[in-house]
Amino acid sequence: MSIILKSTLAQYEKMMDELVPPLFELLNELDSLEQEIYARDREMEEEKIALNIPRHIIHPKWPELRKEFKTRYGAIIDKRASEKLKSYGYANSFGKPSRYFYLKSGEFSAEFTMRKENMASIIVHYKKYSEMKHKFVLRLIDGVWLIAEKYYAFEDEKTWHADSI
Repeated sequence: MSIILKSTLAQYEKMMDELVPPLFELLNELDSLEQEIYARDREMEEEKIALNIPRHIIHPKWPELRKEFKTRYGAIIDKRASEKLKSYGYANSFGKPSRYFYLKSGEFSAEFTMRKENMASIIVHYKKYSEMKHKFVLRLIDGVWLIAEKYYAFEDEKTWHADSI
């Protein structure tokens, strides 16, 4: 893993150490939750066989698991993401690999950019099935740094696609 400064004004360089670690801690927390829920979902799929539930029918406890995932995910991002970003939805899916799997592997690079005192962006480059990247825009809102926007793109794309946290 490497994090580089990109187009950052000298007066904001020290902000990289203040903003990047909390972002990565948050994403690791979300990733751990996703992995836990995914493992429990797989256990339910195995249990369906023992209960003689057809594959195309959900496990009776699956709606509870989805609700738990959304509730716990929401609690994690509650004071760390803007209301606008949360309004786009969150905890919409879980799977393998998990959404932020690259953090635990360390097989990614990141760029930190800050040109204004109230906004910074972190772009994370990683490989999933192909070369990809996530962009997180952090804004200082009411004295607190929050993730205000999130995007994804394929590495060779110049266009960013809006994404949920």
